[in-house]
Amino acid sequence: MLLAASVATAMLPVGAMAAPTFYGKLNLSVDKTSDYPEGALVFSQDDLSDAWFVSSNNSRLGVKGEEPLYNDSLSVIYQMEVGYDADGDSSATFSTRNSFLGLGTQVGKIFAGRYDSVVKLAEGKIDQFNDTVADMDTVFLGQRRNSNSLNWESMDLGGIVVRAQLAPGEDDVVVGVAPNSETKDGLTDTWGLSATYQQDALYAALAYESSYTDGTVGPAIDGGDLETVRASLGLNVSSSVAVGAIVERSKLDPYGAPEGDLMSYLLSGKFGVSERVALKAQAGMLDSSDLDLDVATLTVGADYKLGDFTTAYGLISASDTDFDPAGTINDVDESGMAFSVGMIHKF
Repeated sequence: MLLAASVATAMLPVGAMAAPTFYGKLNLSVDKTSDYPEGALVFSQDDLSDAWFVSSNNSRLGVKGEEPLYNDSLSVIYQMEVGYDADGDSSATFSTRNSFLGLGTQVGKIFAGRYDSVVKLAEGKIDQFNDTVADMDTVFLGQRRNSNSLNWESMDLGGIVVRAQLAPGEDDVVVGVAPNSETKDGLTDTWGLSATYQQDALYAALAYESSYTDGTVGPAIDGGDLETVRASLGLNVSSSVAVGAIVERSKLDPYGAPEGDLMSYLLSGKFGVSERVALKAQAGMLDSSDLDLDVATLTVGADYKLGDFTTAYGLISASDTDFDPAGTINDVDESGMAFSVGMIHKF
């Protein structure tokens, strides 16, 4: 029996069962915040953080791979990635990150699952403090990962990659200002398009998404439609110097309330002092006169490479938050600080 199994295995086509890649990332830090924004939308003092933390910072585990199929022009592509609560303070140890199943074809990749929005992907590697307390999501609304999504990603066309994504609402009932609400039951309740260009030292991206939000988007406002446009530009000036900028416009249309526009900006830079040490700086801002909301952050930090897959880092970030809607007493006008030291290990 064992001999027969061995012979049968040896007769399988080469590459028919490619081994999947197991990977992971641990990112743990010690953070101290003082009136620092927890996200872009700060409508009360509760949206500012003031405490000591040990943070897991999107630590993750994953398996991914690609295998040829009977049709030579097709391959199966898959990924299962979960966020791992390495600090142990969440009610769920694991959470679904980018996970999908699909086909690799001659016109690109087609897949379904939970995946980053095209706007989020347009960020590239411009955010120098990604997955830290000073992540750009403190001033940007477009950092979304969409469930139930259908995706297409083109082949590389001379450095240009085009992406399309759509996701049904699956009967989500989105409640706005009472009694206004909408049921999302279509195929394209969320949809987006993007184009990115990456060649040598230059990265550029333009992305659009039409979606909706059922979370709080303003005082006494729950749900509404959301449109987001993002433009990104990154430049590696030299092997040791990189700069980048992102501009985003978001339009909120709450059900039963006036529309609101928000503009977000980011400027970033990185300077490699040596092969192991890099200094980083970043400025971010969210501005919305419609919501009477302004959030600004300024962050400096450094990375120290401990090994091929291990990096230590530290950062200090200052913030200024002002939320002052006319006719309300729910005002916020605070200057904040955040301090973090941490370590990242990839495998």
